Amino acid sequence: MNMLLWGAFYLVASLFLLFFFFKEKQVIHWIRMKEDEILQKVPLGRNNGSFTAGNILTIVALIITSVFFVIVDKTPDSDIFIKVWGIYGVFIINTVFYILRKEHEWIFLLNLIMLFLSRLMFNIMDMNFHIYLGINVIISLILIYLFKELPKEKIDEQTILKEAVHENKKLEKILTEAKVKNENAEEIFKKIFPKENITVEERIEREKRKRSTFGKALSRIDNALIAIILVGLIQMFYIGNYVIPTGSMEPTIRIQDRVFTNMVKYHFSSPKVGHIIAFKEPMENKLMFTKRIVGAAGDTLQIAKGKMTITEFKIANIDKEPRDPEYNGDKKHDKLEEARYEKELKEYRDREVQEVGGAMIINGQESEILKRVTPQKLYLPEGILMNNKIYIPKKGDKVKLDKVIAIDKKFYETVKGGLVAETDWKSYYDGKGYKNLTGKEFLELIKTDKNFKDIIGSNDIYKANFNDVLTNKYYTFTLKVEGRDEMVMPIMDFKYDDELFKRLLNGETITLDKNYYMAMGDNTSNSQDTRYFGLVAEPRIKGELLVRWWPLTRIGLL
Repeated sequence: MNMLLWGAFYLVASLFLLFFFFKEKQVIHWIRMKEDEILQKVPLGRNNGSFTAGNILTIVALIITSVFFVIVDKTPDSDIFIKVWGIYGVFIINTVFYILRKEHEWIFLLNLIMLFLSRLMFNIMDMNFHIYLGINVIISLILIYLFKELPKEKIDEQTILKEAVHENKKLEKILTEAKVKNENAEEIFKKIFPKENITVEERIEREKRKRSTFGKALSRIDNALIAIILVGLIQMFYIGNYVIPTGSMEPTIRIQDRVFTNMVKYHFSSPKVGHIIAFKEPMENKLMFTKRIVGAAGDTLQIAKGKMTITEFKIANIDKEPRDPEYNGDKKHDKLEEARYEKELKEYRDREVQEVGGAMIINGQESEILKRVTPQKLYLPEGILMNNKIYIPKKGDKVKLDKVIAIDKKFYETVKGGLVAETDWKSYYDGKGYKNLTGKEFLELIKTDKNFKDIIGSNDIYKANFNDVLTNKYYTFTLKVEGRDEMVMPIMDFKYDDELFKRLLNGETITLDKNYYMAMGDNTSNSQDTRYFGLVAEPRIKGELLVRWWPLTRIGLL
C-alpha cells in the first residue's frame, strides 16, 4: 500500500515539475496577474502613521537582532561552521538594511533561505538560531508594508512603450508605423498589448504600483518562494544534498564533504548490507545521520575476536588516552589546547583500532560485501555488543524486554565551578559501573511523570545532576525475540510511545510492524551509531548516498 501511495505521489510531483519547467512562462504570467490583484487592494503612497510605526519597529528590530545575536553566538554547537558564518553574516546584513530602512525584502529572503537550509542541509538544531531567523522574517514582512512607497521616477505612456518594445524588432516596427500614422495612445497600446483590455491610465497606474517598493518586494519574494519550493521538493523527495558534519564515515566520507542522496529508492525497495544511508537518528529524533548498513532485518551478527578485557585495552593504549583540553578563558590558548587534544586523540584512536577489533560475521559467515566496500575492516566492539550474537528483528517478530541497563556517569568540575557528566563507557567495558534491572525494578526506581524519551538513552551532559537518579546514569535496554536466544539491541523508537514502553517494562510481548537495521560508521572507533542509539527503523531511512560532489578533487561514486 505504501509503495502505491509513494508511486502516486512521485507521479503527481513529477508531472508538477515537468509542467512548471515546460510551461514556465504561463506560470510566471499567472503569478504576475495575482500580484496585480494584490497590488490593487494595497493603499500606496507615504503615510506618516506607517512611517512612524516603521521607525519604531526598526529600533525594536535592531535591539532584538543584537540580543539574539549574542544568545545564538554563545550556544553549544557554535563549532558548526555554517551556523557561525550564518549568524555573523545575517546579523551584519540585517543591521545594514534595518538602518537604511529600505529593501527589506532582502532581509526576508536571506533569513528565509537560511532557515530553510539550516534544517534541511546542515542539521542545525539550535532553537535560538531558528527563532532569530523567524523573527527577522516576520519583522521584514511588516516593514515592507509599512515603508511602501510609489516610485520616484516619472512613469507615463512613453516610458511604458519604450520598455515594451526594447530589443523587440517586431514591436519596434509596429510602434514606428503607428507614430507615422499619428495614431493616439489608446490605439498604439492596443497594438503593443493586444491581450490586455485596459485603458492607458489604468496601465500607467498598474506600472506605478509594480514599481513601488511594495510591488518590487512582492515580485522578488514570489520569485524566491518559487525557487525555494522547487529546491525543497527536489531536496526532500528526489536528490538530497547534504554536508557531512563529522568524521564517523572516514576515510570513505570526510568532514565537510558534500554528497547527493537518492531519496526515491527506499520507497520502492529495502536497504541492503553495504549501502551508505541517510536517516533520522532515533536517540533524539532530530538529526540526519549517514552510516553504512552492516546488518539487515532478520540477520544475526557477531564481531569476530570481539572479546575485550582490561589487558587488551592496555595493549590498545587505552591507558594512554589524551588528557582533556585545559581551558583558561584565553581564546588563543584554548584554541591551541583544543588542537593539541584533537591531534593526540586521533593518534590514540588510530592505534586503538589497529590493535583491537575484528571482522563482522553475518549469519555465520564473514561478510564479503563489507570486506569489499569498507576501507577500514576492523570493528571495535563497544558497549552492549561485547561478546554477544546480535539478532536484528524483522516485521512480524514478537519482542519483549530483556533488561534495562543503568550505566554510571562520571562528573567533572568545569572552570566556572559547575559539574559536567559523561557516560562512563570504560567502566562498562571493564564489567563495572553498570547495573542490570528488570522492567518492574526500573519503573519502581524512576517514579516519575516524565516521558520515557527524557530518560531512556538520555545522555544530556549539561543537565546531569550527581544526586538525581534520572540524570546521573545513562539508561538503555536490550530486547529478546520470541523463539531466539540472541540479544536484540535497543529500539529507541519505543521510548516515544509511553504506553507501548510501559507494556514492555511490565513484561508484555510486542509484535513488530516494521523492519530494523544495524548501521555503523566506517570509522568504527569514532562513530556514534547503532552501538549508541540502537537499531534503525526502516521508515527512518530517507535515502542512499550516491555520489560525493565536493571537494572537486574527490568527486566519485560512493
